[in-house]
Amino acid sequence: MTTAHVTNAFLRHLAAQDAAALAALFADEIDWMVPGDQAITRWVGPRSRADEVAPYFRELWAALTPGKSVVAVNSVVVDGSEAVIFATFDHVAAPTGRPFHTAVAMRLTVTGDKVVWMHLFEDTAAVAAAFQL
Repeated sequence: MTTAHVTNAFLRHLAAQDAAALAALFADEIDWMVPGDQAITRWVGPRSRADEVAPYFRELWAALTPGKSVVAVNSVVVDGSEAVIFATFDHVAAPTGRPFHTAVAMRLTVTGDKVVWMHLFEDTAAVAAAFQL
């Protein structure tokens, strides 16, 4: 599969909230970073193994109010083994009921049909403010 195919599969599985299918797209060893304050948003931080991907998404989705999320993909840029997804996320934090909006860029590196590198760039202050009790 090409980087574009893997990136499109990632977006399809993300939209379907299929954590197992998302995890299957990742290599056994990965470089993963979702920035943020782990004291406020427990799911953030680094990951280094594919078996950590599904639990990440399950914990994230459990922290969001069902039916109150809108993810808009603005563009996807693919260059060789690299892909960058530009999007906006609108969610409601389940513990507080507070909505939040953040523009995001997500960089993926694909090697051997698997994602080996995923870093998310977003407004961590907006996310933390929505979840802070």
